Amino acid sequence: MRIVDARAMPIDHEDVIAVTPTSVYYREKSERTSFSLYRFDEEDGVITQLNRRPYEDYGYPKLFVDGEIVYFLNETPDGKGMVKTELIAFSYISGTEEVVSTFEKRGNSTLFWVLDHRYFLFLTTFESSDEAWLYDRVTGQRERIRDERLVGKTERFRELYLFTTTFEGVPFIVCNARLDEFDYYDALDSGRISPDDPIDHSEALLICPLEEAVEAVWDQRVELPFDDIIRLQGEGDTVQYLGEKDGTLRFSAFVDALNEEVIYDLTASDVLHEVSVIDWGAYEPIDFTYDDIGSTIFVKVDESDMHTEVIDIATGARYIDVEPFERVIGRRFLVHEYTEGLMSGIVIFDLESEERHSYENAYYMVVDEAILILSMSSI
Repeated sequence: MRIVDARAMPIDHEDVIAVTPTSVYYREKSERTSFSLYRFDEEDGVITQLNRRPYEDYGYPKLFVDGEIVYFLNETPDGKGMVKTELIAFSYISGTEEVVSTFEKRGNSTLFWVLDHRYFLFLTTFESSDEAWLYDRVTGQRERIRDERLVGKTERFRELYLFTTTFEGVPFIVCNARLDEFDYYDALDSGRISPDDPIDHSEALLICPLEEAVEAVWDQRVELPFDDIIRLQGEGDTVQYLGEKDGTLRFSAFVDALNEEVIYDLTASDVLHEVSVIDWGAYEPIDFTYDDIGSTIFVKVDESDMHTEVIDIATGARYIDVEPFERVIGRRFLVHEYTEGLMSGIVIFDLESEERHSYENAYYMVVDEAILILSMSSI
């Protein structure tokens, strides 16, 4: 784990592709739609453009990075509503591109998700209509997705995070699904439900074998065969994705009525291994945050002009420092984010070297075993 100061780069967190021991790979946008890919070498400060032709994306230009491949779209509108779109797989290490597929659709398309380097989920918007569809790069098959939960555009789901994982050689889709409480009140107003009906606007963890989900799309089914791993029923209940380590996905489930949080590892398609239980009633936190997957939750329990005290709930370890901090990364870096007037910044204390680093007009992200410092001016 190391700190990389990238404040001089004209990028934000959505432009970061990868950080290696020697370089930062990133996208730089020009004007509203054009962009190129670059490598910044830290040792000599040299910036190298990786792509041999410019790219354009007229929608939400989302990047998907998997290994050394970054996936994105290159769009060419005809001025009459039709858009020719290339699906690009770009190796940022070798600087080579592959046009995975080309299609023409009316409206703008967004690459919503990539599954297993093979299946690509798209959302195409034209005027006030949305269409979700799936593309298989091996067979070339395409089909509209009728289960709108998969793209987070439904009366029941507000957000949906997708993950692919493998159990006993079988790939699965895992969804951390956030249910939409606002639709409950809309349903009350419309008379579709009564005040006596249970409030189901908390969160869920869903799972489905990848092959079965894909077959359901090809068969044009209205709903895909997701099973519940967790479904919380109370207002204020949440399921939080904490990260992945050694192929294991970790989640927390907070039940508001109990004021209790349980940390789980997903160890099989139908097995949640309980890692720890946090009774929030035992603490009176000033602030708390999830750390990287190496720990669980840090609670700030006391602070004054003289010191700040933070407890690692996973181990019971207490950290006391004159300067406040809200997060411990890699059990080495103590991180404090601050705002003073219109200025925001970061202070990082390195427990190993006992050095304190300050970064003005900055925020950070953790990527590829690095703490990447980015400029607030680029947001």
